[in-house]
Amino acid sequence: MTIASIRSAGRPEERKSQTVEIAMSSDTRTWALEVQDAEEVRRVPIGARGLVFGSSRIADVLVRDRTVSKQHCEISVVGRGVAVRDLGSTNGTFVGGARVREALGMEGTTIAIGQTTLVCVAVDGEEEDEHADPLPGLAGSSRAIRRVAAQVRRLACLSSPVLVAGETGVGKELIARALHTEGPRSLDAFVAMNVAALPRELVESELFGHERGAFTGAVSRRVGAFTEAEGGTLFLDEIGELPIDAQPKLLRALDGYEVRRVGAAGSGRRATARVVVATHVPLQENVRRGSFRRDLFHRLEVFVVDVPPLRDRPGDVLPIARLLLAQQESEIGKRELTPAAIAQLASYDWPGNVRELRNVLCRAADLARSARWLDAAVVDKALRRPQRTIVELTPDTAREALERHGGNMSAAARSSGVPRTTFRKLIGETLPGPKKA
Repeated sequence: MTIASIRSAGRPEERKSQTVEIAMSSDTRTWALEVQDAEEVRRVPIGARGLVFGSSRIADVLVRDRTVSKQHCEISVVGRGVAVRDLGSTNGTFVGGARVREALGMEGTTIAIGQTTLVCVAVDGEEEDEHADPLPGLAGSSRAIRRVAAQVRRLACLSSPVLVAGETGVGKELIARALHTEGPRSLDAFVAMNVAALPRELVESELFGHERGAFTGAVSRRVGAFTEAEGGTLFLDEIGELPIDAQPKLLRALDGYEVRRVGAAGSGRRATARVVVATHVPLQENVRRGSFRRDLFHRLEVFVVDVPPLRDRPGDVLPIARLLLAQQESEIGKRELTPAAIAQLASYDWPGNVRELRNVLCRAADLARSARWLDAAVVDKALRRPQRTIVELTPDTAREALERHGGNMSAAARSSGVPRTTFRKLIGETLPGPKKA
């Protein structure tokens, strides 16, 4: 049995602690932290004795962040999890959006210290792809996005079509552009087209071009996207919206046959553009419904790049947020995030992914008016959810949260902004089984 003390942060007179016995079984996995500070992302193995993180060289891991204390927190491996202990830091240690004295993290848990995030990673045997350099222009260096970067660099040198799959707002066009810039076609054109935004009657004309007088309104000749992207890359977003009657012509172009303008006589010309398509819905569903040709689907899915949603790579939230704020600096001025605000952003699920993050930051900047620092209260308002004050959890407040949620521990933990394991230990003295040491 391992004895673990779980204590909340707060003023001395408010701090309560409890010591509970936690049954810990051996775990053969090794643990590491993906550290994202002001300068870089790096992976730091935790090791058997644990590590002290801080902004001073006396710390085991030097964090380049002026908002991090000299010795900010200690992180060690405990059984099947990672123990986090604040060392009396000035700006606090946050786990899942709540400021804590001690907590237990699991795979994917995000720890925020100052303006730095630490993501817990259970390593079962590292893959070579996890060490790939991030893609230029794509913020974030998590393990998941490094895998994508390695795949993109492999596929960039090929000419076969690539299907980029992922939820709305994850940055599928950025991946398509990386496939272009990282390969031999980078000096030629990159042409992007959103299929869903095209009028149905003009899809073929936009893709393949038309001759003057080919239809009403065709007052001049148009070359079309395939010709514009000749030798380069043609990116077709929302490919699942392509009308069924236009799909055979796209298939013919992908199979190396001719591309002929609407209304043109005689033979056309062979397409030389590399085609990259994107979808946020599974194309197999469209195939089953009969709205997408099976042969075209199989022609497009030669290679598939799955872009993970933001909730699966919380360590990327902070660098993406910084990039978005920098991109909007001319409009909103220079803005920075407080440690508590960073903890709020890192603990949110982001169903709208990067697009939603951009919107939240815009709203937060507007709410804060001329203030340079965006704090947790402003971020909560910008998220358009009931305002949740950053609380310093105690066993009493944890029990109150459990009562409000009818005994549902998972729901109570989510509302409190901490992992379920941490929440359980805060209320451990009221649960059957564990005894005080």
